[in-house]
Amino acid sequence: MSDYNTTNNQRAKVNDIRKQYLSREEDKMKQLKLLDSKVKAPGKIAAGVLGTSGALLLGAGMSNIMVWDAMNNGLAMGIPGLVIALLSYPAYGLITGSRKKKYADRIIKLSDELMK
Repeated sequence: MSDYNTTNNQRAKVNDIRKQYLSREEDKMKQLKLLDSKVKAPGKIAAGVLGTSGALLLGAGMSNIMVWDAMNNGLAMGIPGLVIALLSYPAYGLITGSRKKKYADRIIKLSDELMK
C-alpha cells in the first residue's frame, strides 16, 4: 500500500512540475477563461466607475438639498448624478457587446476544441 501512495505522490509532483513547463497553447481551458475575462472585464470596470461616480454625485446633491437647504445646487448635482448612474448598465452592454464580436471567433474555436 505504501508503494502505491508513494507512486501516486510522485506522479502528482511530476504532473505539477510538468504543468509549469507546458506551453500556453497546450492549456486551452486557461486561454478560454482569459479570453472570457477580456470580454467582460472592461465593461464591468466602466459600469462600476460610472455607477459609483453617479451615485456619489446623486448623494452629494441630496445632501445639499436636505442638509444645507440648497435646492438649486442640489438639483444641479443630483440630476446629472442620476443620469450618470443610469447610464452604467447600457455602457456595460455596449462595451461587452462590442468585445464579444471581437473575440467570438476565437472563443468559439477554443470551446469547440475543448468539447471534442
